[in-house]
This record gives sequence, structure tokens and C-alpha cells, in this order.
Amino acid sequence: MKGKIMLIVIGVFVFGTAVKSNSDENKKSALKSKTLVVALDTCNYNYFLYKGDPCGYQLELFKLFAKYEGLNFDFRIVPDSLKFALLSAGDIDIAVFSAGFDSLYNVFNRYGNVCSSIPLDDNIKSVWLTVDDNMPLMLEINIWASELKGETSYNSLQNKYFGQKYNKSAGKISQYDNILRKHSAEIGWDWRLTASIVCHESRFKPAVASKSGAIGLMQLMPNTVKRFGVKNVYDPEENIKGGTRLIAYLTEVFKKKGVPEDELVNFVLAAYNAGHGKIFNFMQETENAGLDQNKWRDVYSVILMSGRNSNKPAPKFSGKETLKFVDNVQNHYKHYRNFFAE
Repeated sequence: MKGKIMLIVIGVFVFGTAVKSNSDENKKSALKSKTLVVALDTCNYNYFLYKGDPCGYQLELFKLFAKYEGLNFDFRIVPDSLKFALLSAGDIDIAVFSAGFDSLYNVFNRYGNVCSSIPLDDNIKSVWLTVDDNMPLMLEINIWASELKGETSYNSLQNKYFGQKYNKSAGKISQYDNILRKHSAEIGWDWRLTASIVCHESRFKPAVASKSGAIGLMQLMPNTVKRFGVKNVYDPEENIKGGTRLIAYLTEVFKKKGVPEDELVNFVLAAYNAGHGKIFNFMQETENAGLDQNKWRDVYSVILMSGRNSNKPAPKFSGKETLKFVDNVQNHYKHYRNFFAE
């Protein structure tokens, strides 16, 4: 096995656990003399834009760490597939790893020079990674993180970004799991994926109402409520039943459009957020650009580039929020698959 699997014993760091020691009083001045480069990906836990402002659980954690250490950070949006190569090359100092603490063993099997922080949240068990040469930095991170978990700022961030906490040990995402299983099974949809939509849309709060008129756990619009016979939109089962019926409808819409099975989920999620008419428009733009309108990565790229042409006025609907919705739901789903049985 190449990696150390966090079986590291240097002063105050043992198997990812930091303990305060006398050496903590002698902060490494080298850490304060540079701007540290951090690699994040775009999801609800890490980094996203809300009304033009950068937000995210990890981003706020770094702000707390920066204040604690007196550091400066430069953030880069990097997919997981590139983070470790950039770490090894010294192009970044820290990589955020949000695939779950348990998944780290695969990372250490492949990369022999990586060390990890302790888990930085109660739910997903995300960690920060760096290379062995940056061990003084990792020691400081772990000392700070172990102290942070006893502070109100940590609990506030947990509540802000994770909402209702799920019980991993009990195999439970929410109190609505049985309802989610029941109605997801009726449409051949993974209940954990439906739960991911609910988590993103309402944080499992059935009385939530948006300014646009969407209501309840799955944020159903009035026309959806009427179309699918939802009697009480605030009732959890009625709301989830309506939401899954909408998912089933959208699935059939995109099947008829020619979207293959392995591409359907992203198209359905995008249409759930924006309406299938807007997604059809982007599919047409994708085909006009000589790309495959039935491949989500091609449609994604067209949506991403929409409105960037300075010779054209910015469209009323650019689709950026829809891309964020799809990415965030898929990230929720990825974590739920790691932790909860089908």
C-alpha cells in the first residue's frame, strides 16, 4: 500500500487526530508568509455563487481558519480528477475532498505522498488534503479543526449548509424515508436521489414556500400541484407523491426526445428546476452548435457559455442556477449512496 492511510505520528497528529501541545505556541511563520492555493469543486458543500457572491460550507471554513492563523487563501475551482496531480506538482497547497472519509483509502492506495485532516463536518466527513512536505500546515489544520468542533461557529455552519442532520449509523436520511422509498419505487427512481432533491429544495422542511410560489418538501409549483392532483401541498406524502409524478412525467418527455437511459437523470433534474421547455431550447442550441443535444455534457457546455457573448444582451434565463441545481443534487446523491442502503 503506497499511502500512509493517515497512520502518521508526528508530534501532535495520530491517525488524523490533533491534540494541543506546547509547540502550538510557536506557529510556523512560513505559513503566514504566503498565499495558500486551495482547490475546490463547485457544489453546495464547497463553493457556489449566490446572487454573484461566493458561498459554500468549505469556503466559510477556510475563512474561519484564515482568521485563526492569519493566512491568505486563493481559491481555484478544480474537479477531483485533477486535484491530486496539482497537489503533487506543488501547484496547489490544499485540496478539498468531499467524497466521504471512508473513501480516503482509495486515495491513499493511489497517491503515496498525501496526508489528510480530520473530518471537517459531521455529515459527509469531508477532509482537506495536502502533501507530506506540507505536514506543518496539516498539523495546524488539525489543531484548529479539533478546537472548532466545540465552538458555536461550527454548529452554525452545520445547520446552515446541512440543515436537518441525517443519522448515518441508523441508516436514516430523514423522517420521510419510508415515504420517499414508497413513491420513488413506483416510478423506478432511486429513493436516495429523490431525497437529494428534497434536501436541496427544502432541507426536509414541509412548510417552506419560495417567492416564486413553490411549496413544500419538493417545492412544487401551483401548476404541478393541479396537474398531478396534489390535494394538500403541505402534507409530506402528498408533496412527495406529486414530485415523483413530475419526475416520471419528465422522464418520459426526455425519452421521447431521444435522450438515452444513461443520460436521463441530469436532463430530468435540469427540467425539474427550470421546466422542460427551457431545456429543450438549450438542446436545440446545442444541436445548432454541432454538438450532441442528447449528451448532458454538451448541453451543459452550451448552458455554461450562454450569455457570455458580449455582442448579445444577457438572456433573461441563462441556466447557471439550473447547472448548480443539477450539480448539487448529484453531489447529495453521491454522498447518500455512500452512506445509505438502496
